[in-house]
Amino acid sequence: MAAFLLSRTDETAELDAALSDATRGEGRVVVLQGPAGIGKTALLDYVRDEAGTRGVRVLTARASALDRAFAHGVVHQLFEPALAGVDRPRRDALLSGAAGRAATLFAGGDAADEPAYAIQHGLYWLTVNLTGDRPLLMLVDDLQWADLPSLRFLEYLGRRLDGLPVTLVATVRTAEPDAPAELLTEIAHGPSARTLSPAPLEIDAVGEVVGGAIGTTPEPGFVRAAWEATGGSPLLVSLLAREAASLRLAGTDDEGARLTGLGAPGVAPAVRRRLQPLGAEAEAVARAVAVAGPRGTVDDIAALTGLTTGTVAAAVERLGAAAVLRPGSRSFVHPLVEAAVLEACPPGVRSRLHRAAADRLRAQGARPAEVALHWTAIDPAGDPQAVTDLLAAAAAAVADDAPETAVAHLRRALAEPPSAERRGRVLLELGELEVRGQLPGGAARLREALTLLPPGNDAARARAALGNELVHNDPVAALAQVRLGLEQATDPVLALRLEAFTLEALIFPDAFAAEREAAFAAGRADPDPSPVMLVNLALAAAGAGRPRAEVRDLAERALAGNRLLDAIGPGNSTWNLLTHALRFAEAPERTRQVLQDGEAHIARHGLSASRFFVDQSFGYWHRDFGSVATGAARGQLCLEQCRELGYLLTIPVVAAIVSENLVHLDRVAEAEAHLDLGPAAETFMEPFILTVRGYSRYLLGRVADAEADLRRSVAFDDRRGWVAPHFTRSALRLAELLAATGRREEALELADRAVAVADAAGLEGPLGMALRARAMAQPPDRAVPTLRAAVDVLGRSPYRLDHGWALHDLGALLLRTDRAAAREPLRLALDAAARTESTRLARHSRTALEAAGVRPRRSHVSGTLALTAAERRVADLAVEGLTNRQIAETLWVTLKTVEIHLSRTYGKLGIGSRRELPTAMGAALR
Repeated sequence: MAAFLLSRTDETAELDAALSDATRGEGRVVVLQGPAGIGKTALLDYVRDEAGTRGVRVLTARASALDRAFAHGVVHQLFEPALAGVDRPRRDALLSGAAGRAATLFAGGDAADEPAYAIQHGLYWLTVNLTGDRPLLMLVDDLQWADLPSLRFLEYLGRRLDGLPVTLVATVRTAEPDAPAELLTEIAHGPSARTLSPAPLEIDAVGEVVGGAIGTTPEPGFVRAAWEATGGSPLLVSLLAREAASLRLAGTDDEGARLTGLGAPGVAPAVRRRLQPLGAEAEAVARAVAVAGPRGTVDDIAALTGLTTGTVAAAVERLGAAAVLRPGSRSFVHPLVEAAVLEACPPGVRSRLHRAAADRLRAQGARPAEVALHWTAIDPAGDPQAVTDLLAAAAAAVADDAPETAVAHLRRALAEPPSAERRGRVLLELGELEVRGQLPGGAARLREALTLLPPGNDAARARAALGNELVHNDPVAALAQVRLGLEQATDPVLALRLEAFTLEALIFPDAFAAEREAAFAAGRADPDPSPVMLVNLALAAAGAGRPRAEVRDLAERALAGNRLLDAIGPGNSTWNLLTHALRFAEAPERTRQVLQDGEAHIARHGLSASRFFVDQSFGYWHRDFGSVATGAARGQLCLEQCRELGYLLTIPVVAAIVSENLVHLDRVAEAEAHLDLGPAAETFMEPFILTVRGYSRYLLGRVADAEADLRRSVAFDDRRGWVAPHFTRSALRLAELLAATGRREEALELADRAVAVADAAGLEGPLGMALRARAMAQPPDRAVPTLRAAVDVLGRSPYRLDHGWALHDLGALLLRTDRAAAREPLRLALDAAARTESTRLARHSRTALEAAGVRPRRSHVSGTLALTAAERRVADLAVEGLTNRQIAETLWVTLKTVEIHLSRTYGKLGIGSRRELPTAMGAALR
């Protein structure tokens, strides 16, 4: 310790400061980086001992090159002792709330139901829970060898330490060619991170270490030779000093030449010289300890070496005295010493030890990854047991959402190689993962697997994966593969998912019109269609202007039994289409309930990446039935997530609902700038984007561009048979543009067709919208009764914003002839603007009221418009009664983030506490 901490005043001061910050609730990350032997581990020992004197809880882990294939291996080392050392009530408390999402990692099973982000989030909250009674220090040695899931968690945690009494200190060996450089860089450059790079020892410090070992003050030439032979590496200096002492050197200048031979070759020769006098038994024990790793017990070492436990214990003691192992433990003094022991082990002996270790761990019921890591350490040899163990480890890695680890295990299994009858299954599982991860060779493996697999679920899975690979560049071939898979699948959940894929592929591009109609005709003829088919039939019926009761019935049948939610889930566009079908059926409360069920499913299963479908649907829901400000916030969060996930095809349609709400917030130029068809051209999404862009351009005065967009959208609707006026709203908006530019005859034709469809379907909201469009194309004397009818119909519907605009139009028209009569509808329009938070409607209504001789009140919710999307979402949940922790768990953010958003919200709303928030947010009106 003395050698390694010489010349380390700056580093120890920084570590002391990090501990002090943690006790004040300010988390820090400290990365100690440098070459092997520079003294990084000694600094970890220092901060651990210092933490003990301050009453700080300490969690430790040490990664190794062998453990890279053990998903969450470092996480297990950090948290398992803390969970194992407490009683059941305390363990339950530590794993309560969102922390429970990580519980499966420590339950001896797998995390099949928890994807990676959920596990990271759960581990974050487990970390929070561990700080409940005192600060926490987390130490990870040799982070460059950590498994990828553990690294991702540490990076996730490092970005969320603000406000937490947690210090994370990790060492990273530089110049490691296989190190995951990107993740290590993210950790080292996080918002609360500091990187320290300990320097080699100065020549005076080297003299102090060597002098302490030989018991005298060495001469300058001897010290310089020692410094040059070791480069100032504390590890090599310590080894050389010990060698000099064992040779009884006196430290004279004349002896300096001998030091070059001791220090220059590095660690391996010194380790060999140290092991040789300890005897064959000690050398065998050292090899077995290196193979078994830090989890190996005395009994394990005895089983691997064939020695008695007493002989093993004695050998361990001798190895500790010789500074090969740490005294009193079965861990090496340094990873370089461990590597030297393994390097010196003959290949045959090493393979035998690893096979024996795998057999012993399997017999003990160890995790599959612990068994498999021994097969990955030796060369393939055609062993069927190796294939079995590697397949089990790959399955566990998939369940832990560690696909890179699973791919490595499966590639190693393929190299073993597997028997002919098992090869198809290995190719299937490997090809699926490679296609999902966009790795080369995946499609070729799947095609080879199809030549080996019999018809059935496995072949169907291979075809589904091939379909996903082909869908973006050859949709016809993709559809053909999935259809074959659907014919072969016997598992009902797999078949339902394949059917969802098939129907999504059919409705998405324009190219499959004939196939699409044939599929829908078959679905209508089927006496018992699947939930997936019912969703598509409901949406098609909504677009075709079928009676609202028919659409609602189809949607409710799709929801029955929860098959759709359980098998398809809210992270799928089929579920998303269902929520829209219910919305088109004028069922706002049922739609909201289904959306909230989806949110609960996402929270329960940790499907954070699926949240954007819910946010997108809520964006439309709030445009129609709620607050356009909340709708914009939801849409903006969805848009940010799609960009983060790289969902390029989805971004344009999400931007459409963001822009739609921005228009109503009177941010029309900003709305128009968001909109670009991009890859969504000639797809299901095109008219929804074009309608918003056309309307934005119309409001900006770009009439020709707006008309082009709206006519293209109407043409798309006609091709698809979408005649319901509220489906894309393109015909209504084109009618408004035509009426405003004097082409009333065509505008009336469009409006009258919309009136007829909505009236036949029994849809009050769309009927009111169509009546409003008709009034725009009529002369004033005929427009007034039409608008009164629109106001009456929309007033009975859930479409509050559209009702507000009909009231505004009626008031503005009455203003021409009867100012007094105009005031009441305009006051109600302004109230509707407040309830829906539409700044644009409020501006127009206020202007008209002033023209009518009324000085209108200011909107009581105007302060909410200053809130960002994230602030708005936090404030909405706070109004619903959630605690700060519940909000943080729901939104996958930290407590500090929630506190900051609420604090900023209070400032923008001019309030001082959460108690005032509901009134300030206008909750009573909503």
